[in-house]
Amino acid sequence: MQKRGIKTVVQQDVFQYKTEKFDTLLLLMNGIGLTQNLAGLNHFLQHAKTLLLPSGQLIFDSSDIAYLYEDLPQPENNYYGEISYQYQYKNQRGNWFNWLYIDQKTLVKTASANGFNCEILYEDDLDLYLARLILLV
Repeated sequence: MQKRGIKTVVQQDVFQYKTEKFDTLLLLMNGIGLTQNLAGLNHFLQHAKTLLLPSGQLIFDSSDIAYLYEDLPQPENNYYGEISYQYQYKNQRGNWFNWLYIDQKTLVKTASANGFNCEILYEDDLDLYLARLILLV
């Protein structure tokens, strides 16, 4: 990574990190999913405020997975984008974990409630999108 110009690498739980502030937090490959659910997203956005400089931004992609429920009822007890996964390779199985996919309308509402302005920078015809959340000051 140093050959690519990266000067410092920190491997740490993002919720434990409090060392410095940034102008941009970039969460790649549906990285916002690490928040696991809507409550976790609210918690993360509040923590992100402590990591961002004034007018800082979060950039990430996600998708609306409502299409998975076209022939099925949506969950009654939780938001439909809250998914549980378990990876398996041959006869080895990992632990179950939760992941969040959030539709644009819910994201805009959640961002606003947490002090961010949400811009959709790109979207495709498969309900995938790139979002930018700007910290309001």
